[in-house]
Amino acid sequence: MEDKNSNLQTELADIDSRIATLKKNIQLGKDLEDLHEDERFQRVILGAYQDDEAERIFGVLVDPTHQLKRDVMENLMDKLGAIRNQKQFFGTTLMNASMAVEGLEEEEKYRVQVNAESDIIDVIEE
Repeated sequence: MEDKNSNLQTELADIDSRIATLKKNIQLGKDLEDLHEDERFQRVILGAYQDDEAERIFGVLVDPTHQLKRDVMENLMDKLGAIRNQKQFFGTTLMNASMAVEGLEEEEKYRVQVNAESDIIDVIEE
C-alpha cells in the first residue's frame, strides 16, 4: 500500500506542476491581451515595429535602386525574421492561454480524483 500511496503522491506533484504551468500560460495570455489594449503598445510594438519597420525593411530589400552588400541584406532578413518571430510568439501565447483554460479545468478535476484515491489509501492503512 505504501508504494501505491507514494505513486499517488508523485502523481499529485506532477498534476500540481502541470496546473502551475497552465496558470502561468493563462496569466501570460491575459497580460498580452492587456498590452494589446494599451495605446503605447499598439503604437510602438504593433504599429511602428511590426508594421512600419517591417514594411520599411522589405521596401529596402526589394528596391532595385539599392545595391545592398550581402551582409547588409542578411542583416535586414534577420530583422524581418525577428519581427515574424515576435508575431508568432504573440499568436502562440494567446493560443496557449486559450487552450490552458480547458486544460486547467481537466487537471483540477483529475487532481480531485487522485486526491480522493490517496485519501482512501490513507484510511485503509490506518
